[in-house]
Amino acid sequence: MGNKVGGQSQSEEETEVVVPAARVPPLSAHPGGAPGTSRSVSVENGEEGELEVELPPPMKVMNQPMTAVAAQVAPGANTAASGPPHSPLDNILPDVTNREQHSETSERLKEWRTSGDGCSGDEASSPLPTAAGILNPELPLSDDGDLGASALPDSFNVQDSSPGDSDMTKEQRELRKRQFVIAELVETERLYVRDLADVVEGYITEMRNPDSEMKMPDDLKDGKDKMVFGNLEAIYEWHRDFFMKNIERCIEHPEEIGPAFQRSEKRLQIYVKYCQNKPTSEYIVSEHSSYFEELRQKLGHKLQLPDLLIKPVQRLMKYQLLLRDIHKHTERAGLHQEAEAIKKALNIMIVVPKAANDMMNVGRLQGFDGKIMAQGKLLLYGPLMCCEGPSAHNFRGKELMVFLFEQSIIFSESGRKKNQFSNPVYAYKSHLQVNKMSLVEKADDGDPLKFTLQSTDPRKPHLAFVCQGATEDNRNQWVSQIRHLLQTQKDFLKAIQSPIAYQKEQTKNV
Repeated sequence: MGNKVGGQSQSEEETEVVVPAARVPPLSAHPGGAPGTSRSVSVENGEEGELEVELPPPMKVMNQPMTAVAAQVAPGANTAASGPPHSPLDNILPDVTNREQHSETSERLKEWRTSGDGCSGDEASSPLPTAAGILNPELPLSDDGDLGASALPDSFNVQDSSPGDSDMTKEQRELRKRQFVIAELVETERLYVRDLADVVEGYITEMRNPDSEMKMPDDLKDGKDKMVFGNLEAIYEWHRDFFMKNIERCIEHPEEIGPAFQRSEKRLQIYVKYCQNKPTSEYIVSEHSSYFEELRQKLGHKLQLPDLLIKPVQRLMKYQLLLRDIHKHTERAGLHQEAEAIKKALNIMIVVPKAANDMMNVGRLQGFDGKIMAQGKLLLYGPLMCCEGPSAHNFRGKELMVFLFEQSIIFSESGRKKNQFSNPVYAYKSHLQVNKMSLVEKADDGDPLKFTLQSTDPRKPHLAFVCQGATEDNRNQWVSQIRHLLQTQKDFLKAIQSPIAYQKEQTKNV
């Protein structure tokens, strides 16, 4: 897995060294071989011959691992050491190669973090891999996008803190594990910023260039091109100039992890706006896939534009996963004050992705004349069996996707997906304003899964929906949320109309 130096499939005894001329002394495959012996080597024409070559005296034992030595082989060295030729799959799946290195590192980190505790027998006698084993010269960040040695602080002495040391306490082992997760957080942040740069400094710059050889389709002009990227440029600049630097400081100061996310809580809301625009972006990109593919080839990118545009959504979930691990190791290390700060950061990274995902679904709503952002916070959404009309008798429900906002509740129909990989769209059907709506918690047919929403707007006196939940708990969730929202509306109205009386009432309740 990953980049293996040499890439040979044969054993040492069977290895042949390809040399450019027949008289070049071969590399000995047996370090302990006696001087003056000879061995067969392959020449350029592929034939073998016995060459009497006097071998040099035995070399001094190397202290460095073979990987470090192999990394210094000259460019003109044996091509067999470069591994097998590229597979045609590299062209079919351009994103696999780009992600492979990070996947390998994540697996190594996962293995390291989950090992070392509760081992017995042979497992207990085998030391855990050192930092040099995971952060090795074969995986430089600049070339392969993997974890590099720069991810660890100077004070983090690999040799002096080997996890196999018998005198290492449980707390020290947990702190060491935490350090590796922080290293992953830092390096994946750098990779993420680099991916965002590919979009901003690549696609966006090229599309804005009036002298570009690739003319933008007319349909993308007049602002439609901006809808492709949403506010990704702002996300990129914030991460590049601020957040990445804050995260990098955590290598030397791990206690800053929690506060770094807490300080960024409001700024992270830019992801919610990005995700709301995501469905529109997906549609436009799919409509002009050939144009964006030509741009990709011109820019020399491996990943296609849709793969890059999904990165911000994926990054939110990555923060959540890494913070869980950091919190776990911090708690086990007995640093409870730091753990509490990280727990608050984790809560932020649970709330933000949920809000972003919710708004991504809202972004799939089509045909609503009002402004979605003006409807307030999205409180609840999901499918309900609905029937238009105030009575539940002769109920013939149809599954609708219902969105409950602070200001309105919107009913929509799920549109058919183009294919199994595309996301559904929701066609607007109707809506009720919360300040002009009443809730009847028990339907007139006595069904415990149903409730009724009735318009109190004089202009829409007959507009009503009988709604049925999938389960009683699902129905109760909707009823509870709507009841609470209507009560809040009443309290707000009372506070405006009679502020003194409302204040007295609130004081009395306390």
